[in-house]
Amino acid sequence: MTDLQNYRVDTDKPSDGSTIVVLTCDVCSQTAGRGDVRWWDYDYSPSIPELVAEAEVHEEKGHAL
Repeated sequence: MTDLQNYRVDTDKPSDGSTIVVLTCDVCSQTAGRGDVRWWDYDYSPSIPELVAEAEVHEEKGHAL
């Protein structure tokens, strides 16, 4: 099981001005400059199991190096 130690959940405002919830990979942020893994609408609150599942899929695909 993947832990969320290298991930963070935050809010962001893309260019269209709407607020979103974003799961970000710190490894990809440091190596590739962009680490967005998944976005959700601002009014959605992803569960911990959902965040872990998204992180696992991300790691199976490989970090952006």
